[in-house]
Amino acid sequence: MIAWPHPNPFILEHQVKPEELDFLKHVNNKVYLAWMEHIAWQHSLSVGIDYDQQKEQGKIMVVKQHELNYLAPCFLDDKLVMGTWIGERIGCCQRKRHYEIYRETDGKKIFSGHTIWVCMDLHTQKACKIPDLFIDAYNQ
Repeated sequence: MIAWPHPNPFILEHQVKPEELDFLKHVNNKVYLAWMEHIAWQHSLSVGIDYDQQKEQGKIMVVKQHELNYLAPCFLDDKLVMGTWIGERIGCCQRKRHYEIYRETDGKKIFSGHTIWVCMDLHTQKACKIPDLFIDAYNQ
């Protein structure tokens, strides 16, 4: 059983593929970043925030900073459980999103990280207040 630090993370399962491995035969570091971006987008889609919704609002969330913490390697065919959740708001324009990845077979946490996302106005391309819709959607 996985002890998530958040009561209700968005979860995806994944089995490690050959193309995700490096020459050491474990998952390449850059793959974790792709997984972070993938699960963040899937979470957004699951609450109804898609490209059309962002265009309608005239706002989009863009990455300011990623932090990736590699805690243990994972290998071909490992079954992983990936979780993400929205974290604290930073001022009016930024929000932190957290990520953790566990190996299903032994429940070992193999990765943790976070991203600081900044709300950007699509017209001015400057930071702006996060629309309530972008916050409320995750609290339903």
